[in-house]
Amino acid sequence: MSPTYIAVIILCGVALMSCIAFIIQDIENKKRERNLRLISLKSGIRRATHLLDAFPPILLTTDIRALLCKYLEARWNAVVELDPSDSNKQQRSALQAQTAILPEPIPHPVGSMSIFNSHTEAARAMGIIKELAQFIIDIKNKGDLNSDSADNLTKAAKRIYARVEVDLDLLNALETEKSRGPEVVIHHYRSCFSKLQNLNNHQTLDRQLYEIRTHVTQLAEKIDAAAEEKAKEKELEKDSGKKFNF
Repeated sequence: MSPTYIAVIILCGVALMSCIAFIIQDIENKKRERNLRLISLKSGIRRATHLLDAFPPILLTTDIRALLCKYLEARWNAVVELDPSDSNKQQRSALQAQTAILPEPIPHPVGSMSIFNSHTEAARAMGIIKELAQFIIDIKNKGDLNSDSADNLTKAAKRIYARVEVDLDLLNALETEKSRGPEVVIHHYRSCFSKLQNLNNHQTLDRQLYEIRTHVTQLAEKIDAAAEEKAKEKELEKDSGKKFNF
C-alpha cells in the first residue's frame, strides 16, 4: 500500500470524524436551543398565569383577560410543538377549557363603598396592576403585541389603578370617620365620589357611586342633627342663664 493511498485514507478518516463531530455538535446545539426556548416559554407562561390568577376578578376586564388567555394559548402551543409530552398536552387542554368559559361579571358588593375589605387587599391589587403594565410593555417590545393594542391596554390598566387608589382613599376615610367623626371626613367621601364619576365612562361604577352617595347623605343628616341638637342645648343654657340672672 503506497504512502499516498495511506495518506488519503487518513485524510478521509479525519474528514469523517470531523463530520461526525460537527453533526453531534449541531445536534447538541439544537437540543440546547430547544431547552432554552422551552425555559423561556414556560417562564412567560408562569408570569401570565400569575397575572390571570392574582388579578382581582372584579377588576379584570374582558380585554385584559383576552390578552392573557391568548398569550398563554400561544405559548402552550409552542411548548407542545417543541415537547409533545402528555403533561404539556394536558396543561394546554386545561388552559383551553378554562379560557372557553366566560366568567360572570362580579357586581359591586352591596352595602360597601369599597370593593376591598382591607388596605392589604388594595395594596396587593395595585401591585398586580403594575405587574400587568410591565408585562404589556415587555411583550410589546418583543413584538408579541402591536402598539395600538398595547396603548389601549395600558390606558385601561391606568384607569383600574386610579380606581383602586380611590378605594384606598375610601378605606382611609372610613378609619378617619371611626376615630374623628363624620364632620372631619365627609369632604373626603365627596372627593372620592367626584374622582369615581370621572372614571365611570361605561357606567360600571354606578353601584359604588350609589353606595358612596348614600353614605354621604346619611353623614350629612347626622351632622345636621348634631348641629341642631347643639343649637338647642345652647338655647336652653341661654334661657336658663336669663332665668337666674346669669
